[in-house]
Amino acid sequence: MFEAHSLNVTELFPEQITLPCKRFNRTHKTSLKPISIWFSEGKRKARDQVVERCIFVYSEYWDDQGNNCFNCQAYHYPEYLTQRDLDRYIDLATQQELHKSLEN
Repeated sequence: MFEAHSLNVTELFPEQITLPCKRFNRTHKTSLKPISIWFSEGKRKARDQVVERCIFVYSEYWDDQGNNCFNCQAYHYPEYLTQRDLDRYIDLATQQELHKSLEN
């Protein structure tokens, strides 16, 4: 006897999540400056011209002169996105080097 099931992805992989549409406020690990982190989904071309799906992690902060600055890191989109992945991206954003402003 055949029994049909209609399962969706979250039933098969309950830990899978979608990218959040909010900002995460954290403190940079070395400079102790407040940073705001958010995610965006997109695509980019790799060196071999293959288009790959990515997660872009943006960090916004103010430099020593009060200028608004941004960093952007791109990561390969995992097959199944989990909270552990997002926590790792946030942790990496709080550790990345902040750009120094140019002095006049």
